[in-house]
Amino acid sequence: MTLASPLWLFTLLVIPVLAWAGVTIHRKDRQRMEALVTPSMFERLGRRFSPRTGAVRSALLAAGAFFLVLAMARPQWGIVRERVERTGVDVALVLDTSLSMSVEDVSPNRFFLAKQSLLALMTRLAGDRFSLVAFEGDAYPLVPLTLDADAVGLFLETLEPGFVPTPGSNLLSGIEAGIATFVDPSRVNRVIVLVSDGEDLEQSLDAAVAAAKKAGVVIYTVGAGSSQGGPVPNTDSTGARSGYKLENGEPVISRLNGENLSRLAQATGGKFTQVAPNNTSLTAIASAIEAMENRQAASEFSFRKKERFQIPLGLSFVSFLLAFFGPVLLERFRRKRAHLLVAPLLLIAPMARADLKDEILARPSRETNKGLKAYQSGDTAEALAAFEKARMARPGAAATRFNEAVAQAKAGKAPEAIETFTALTREKNDLGFESDYNLGNALLGAQQLPAAVAAYRDALRLRPDDARARRNLEIALRRLEQQRKDQEKDQKDKKDDKQDKDQKKDQPNPDEGKKEPPKTEKQQEKERFQKETGMSKEQAMQLLKALEQNEKAEQKKRLEAERAKRRKGKDW
Repeated sequence: MTLASPLWLFTLLVIPVLAWAGVTIHRKDRQRMEALVTPSMFERLGRRFSPRTGAVRSALLAAGAFFLVLAMARPQWGIVRERVERTGVDVALVLDTSLSMSVEDVSPNRFFLAKQSLLALMTRLAGDRFSLVAFEGDAYPLVPLTLDADAVGLFLETLEPGFVPTPGSNLLSGIEAGIATFVDPSRVNRVIVLVSDGEDLEQSLDAAVAAAKKAGVVIYTVGAGSSQGGPVPNTDSTGARSGYKLENGEPVISRLNGENLSRLAQATGGKFTQVAPNNTSLTAIASAIEAMENRQAASEFSFRKKERFQIPLGLSFVSFLLAFFGPVLLERFRRKRAHLLVAPLLLIAPMARADLKDEILARPSRETNKGLKAYQSGDTAEALAAFEKARMARPGAAATRFNEAVAQAKAGKAPEAIETFTALTREKNDLGFESDYNLGNALLGAQQLPAAVAAYRDALRLRPDDARARRNLEIALRRLEQQRKDQEKDQKDKKDDKQDKDQKKDQPNPDEGKKEPPKTEKQQEKERFQKETGMSKEQAMQLLKALEQNEKAEQKKRLEAERAKRRKGKDW
């Protein structure tokens, strides 16, 4: 078995993190519950999923996540044999980037028209594979053969005259680099589209023709420029334009050498065409390549491994389904089975008392269980409604009244909760400590601090070793002390304010009526930026722009220095 996208397996590292987060959230929820209900009351107040059921659910969730990640990794095994129709041409785009391509004898210049013609050709020949080579004195392959014409277009847009460090014009280097991009020598349809002004300072035309014939490559040539020509622009050390190239004190004139390009195309079975400002479509070359593609259509067989992601995906779906609905269905099945067991008793005693029927049907327990689930899920309103129904079904039970009081406190009905807890503390029942403790919590939340202190002390008399009651008593005492200090401070501040007002009553206020207007959010942001950086945003943007311009100028200087080192004779 192999995986088509094995990097997805790194996602499995997230599963332990999610498991840890789930355990942490469950623990915090339990601690919040313990703040209202003691552990000993959990089993009395209602029925919940057992720890074993929770463990099984967690395991099913983890298994579902594992199988889902495995499906995304795309497991494969077995071989599938397919027939494919392979048509198309491998085209190497060879572009002259020498300085003579910046001559403006055609509008706007030769290089602009050359790039536009290649972009139009790639649009016309969608589905073919393209590579890109830039050449001057040497050649640089920029993009290998690819079906992604957009990637070739991006590289093409970044090119400019003088891109290659070695200046000059060597047709042989460009042809050889274009041939080298054809990785499959058995392919018949291999084409080079050469865009240049035809100048060949190395006099390598014959060698270029021989190399193309040996490789069996057809060359289509595109001429950029005019027979009248124009002066070759010169650049300084920063890459900026500075006059024209000079030879013997006269500007160097570069003209389109259509003879070289036509000879190169005819010798290899291609065609020569010339671009103009009003026509950069290269229609003749595109039509010739398309005709070549039609002649090359052939059937081939390919073999690939069969996708098996459906299996782990199905296991993931089943695992998630069991994790979410399994415990609920199991619980309902158990309840229905219990009802079937008590059905004969109801048939035997149809005239039984209402309270006996209610006890057999376990209606308070069901409502209590429903309320606990709603409480744990955060739905306080539903929990309170369920606890009220349980209390109405069994109004004399201390547990149902206790549950209702807990839900009332959670729902923000502090007075009703305090009243119920107070009544429970005065009765003789098994909930003495729990009632006193939760009464203290309700009073503490209502800021009735002295009463809360008294309730916690009553709870500690029943259970002196309870850490929670002791901690909450300490919190209540601290708040009570802080409240006393705040009251004393408020009284002192009021007294001082009154004295200050009396002293300044007869003194004129020179700043009265002068209020500083509030600062806008934009002004506050500017002040914060200036405080953190020591300069304004405008100054920072100017500095960044200057740094970018300096970096670009430095790159041009380095390129020009490199070209100057390699310059030998004519460099255009």
